[in-house]
Amino acid sequence: DEVLSLMEANDNHAEEHTVAEFIEFCVNGRTDKSGEWTSKGVGKYLEGGKEAGGMLVDQRFCPRIVEGELRYNCVGPELVGIIHKKPKEGGISAVGGTGSIYTFYGPDEPKFKNLTDNFLKKDINHVMPSLGLSDEPIPLWWTTDFILASPEGTPAEEEKWIVGEFNCSCVGISKCLPAYCKDDTPNANWNDIPDEDKKEAMVYGDKMGVVGLDILTKAKWAWESSTLVDVSGLTRVAKDDLGLLKQPANPKFKTALVQIYVRSAPYGGSDKSSNGHRYDMVPFANGMINAGISCQPIHYVHEEHDKFFEVVKNFDALIVRCNPGQIKADGGSQEKFDNAMRAIKKSGIQVWPSPDVMEFMGAKD
Repeated sequence: DEVLSLMEANDNHAEEHTVAEFIEFCVNGRTDKSGEWTSKGVGKYLEGGKEAGGMLVDQRFCPRIVEGELRYNCVGPELVGIIHKKPKEGGISAVGGTGSIYTFYGPDEPKFKNLTDNFLKKDINHVMPSLGLSDEPIPLWWTTDFILASPEGTPAEEEKWIVGEFNCSCVGISKCLPAYCKDDTPNANWNDIPDEDKKEAMVYGDKMGVVGLDILTKAKWAWESSTLVDVSGLTRVAKDDLGLLKQPANPKFKTALVQIYVRSAPYGGSDKSSNGHRYDMVPFANGMINAGISCQPIHYVHEEHDKFFEVVKNFDALIVRCNPGQIKADGGSQEKFDNAMRAIKKSGIQVWPSPDVMEFMGAKD
């Protein structure tokens, strides 16, 4: 009967529930025993128990999160930008779309020099081995979020920063957030992004293209001139491909950008533009295209699982862009999807990021 004060990280709204109601919601979702929830989520975080991957994480709370966190945006091993993300007044989550304030800095910002030097010179080469991923490359696009854990007044050289999370799948390019649909912008699209922000987003995209080309060239040894993959047999989910460049006629390599559209969710999920693509699809795909690599945006629909994986066998690499829980929310099986992706990877096709990398670097149920 003890009462818990809870805050939803997706939107910073607060609720109070008894321990019993909280556990019921986490295991079974909304029932006559879970109380009244205003959360947009369905609960069931612990459904299936440990065997299904359900867990509660006892993570130290850093009270200085109210001052914000630092997000380090990386393409492969290169730091390309830093974002200071401050929660809205009274909140503890700086998730995009929650009213949080974003301040953008270059990778060489002097005020964060001590943290940056330690991260790039001492820590970054230990990230993958520390997560049991020594055989996996650093993700193509990934972030590290740091929260300051030291007391106020601590000298910069003595500050301790805690990694709140890694993210390598659902993490977006923040400059593209104006293209993201929410209640007050239901028709948001690529054209809503200011031109300067589009240019900066494409700096990231073009770097990904260069890194992707290097990885594929080393893996394939030689370029294979080829035509586009025929994806006409897959369900066409997106209304259009606004902002997407023309695919190269004879691509050096062939890639697909794999997305999930949740049919029961507003706008197709919390990461979508009004056309059904992820809000930051364009810089990812166009970066590859600018490097001479084709990049075809497609959607995984679980009812055509077998057909989907027959088609994607024809690509050289798959770029997976999936928010946590989206496959399950659309009625599919994350395990089935992951196992098929592992088989694809085993066949020699690159999967960025692979299911194992997603599991240990966040952004996946």
